[in-house]
Amino acid sequence: MSTPTILPLAELQRRFCAWLREPDEDRASEQAAVLGVGPGLSVYQNNYRVTLVEALRETHGRAALYLGESDFDAAAAHHVDARPPSSWTLDAYGDGFPDTLTALWPDRPEAGELAMIDRAVGDTFVAPDAEPIAPAALGEVDWDTARITLVPSLLLLEIATNADELWLALTHDEGAHDEGSPASQILPQPQTLVIWRQGFEPVLRRADAMETRVMRQCAQGLTFAEICADLAGDHDEDVAVNMAGTLLGQWLGEGLVAAIG
Repeated sequence: MSTPTILPLAELQRRFCAWLREPDEDRASEQAAVLGVGPGLSVYQNNYRVTLVEALRETHGRAALYLGESDFDAAAAHHVDARPPSSWTLDAYGDGFPDTLTALWPDRPEAGELAMIDRAVGDTFVAPDAEPIAPAALGEVDWDTARITLVPSLLLLEIATNADELWLALTHDEGAHDEGSPASQILPQPQTLVIWRQGFEPVLRRADAMETRVMRQCAQGLTFAEICADLAGDHDEDVAVNMAGTLLGQWLGEGLVAAIG
């Protein structure tokens, strides 16, 4: 009678992970036989898949409501099989889920964009807190050297559909997508979606090309004077300064400015 081969721990772990992630049932059975265990091992595989599908549902709640339980579960299962976790935390799982939805439903691009917004909103809640400055703090600012720092939770996304309207409708209705919800639409041209957090509430709105450009310049560290000079390349100097000042006033009112100096 032959003695069973005892695998080194690292090899046993490698084979167990390969079996755990194997989507094909026949191949999974073969791998389980190699591991030398019985049917009871399936509890681990079931728990692995259910945990990941539920993690995707938790972080893509509006996309799940929009697609419905059956379609979402099918897409989540496909993603679990195609993209095993690569991080120690479930918070990071699903980074590519919007791409999965886009690939599965190329004729429904709003589904992938809803998932993208879901993830971005989640990211705003783990961004550092920052107390927005008040307009009264601008009295001693040197505008020749001042740099505008926007709140850390600010994110810019590019959307090609009205997924932002769908996301807000699903949030306010707190229910599944139905006849009363906005119809999905392709936008005439892609637009920038601005997302940030006010306290414990996410804020979504669109930004035009000029505002997007200035936001990116703030992130790059350009001074207010440099931003005005850049705008003056397309407008009169006084108009450029007025445009930049109007944007700054809007951002202050929205709580988007963390610091100026």
